[in-house]
Amino acid sequence: MVSSKDNRIISLWLERQPSTHTRGCYQRDAAKLLDHVDKSLSRITLGDLQGFAQSLIGSGLAPISRVRTLAAVKSLFGFATAAYLAIDPAAELALPAYENRLAERILAEEDVQRILAAKLSHATESWSGALRCRPAGVRSMRSPLA
Repeated sequence: MVSSKDNRIISLWLERQPSTHTRGCYQRDAAKLLDHVDKSLSRITLGDLQGFAQSLIGSGLAPISRVRTLAAVKSLFGFATAAYLAIDPAAELALPAYENRLAERILAEEDVQRILAAKLSHATESWSGALRCRPAGVRSMRSPLA
């Protein structure tokens, strides 16, 4: 039950997103929300948004994806409130906590240096081995001009 006004607000909100990838994700998030609540933006309540948040848990989305989806919904309502809604029902919507595991994927500087040194050592050994090899039938690797 999306009105033409809702479509216009969503389109304006999406146009403000600098990345085409973000626009695509946010468009799917908005569609998912509107499909879930089956109401226009102006009739959605905090309770509707909390129900939507609960539905995301049951959908199998990873915790970080649920946070991103709800952050997009909050962004949409922040934009819509500035444009045409009297109140922002998402203002009090809490984003779920999630385990930030980014630090597990970041190497310490010493580890990076060790990896680079090992790669450099391997490359040097490969080249020095190649330089010691002579093609069959070649007696000398010296230049005839030397």
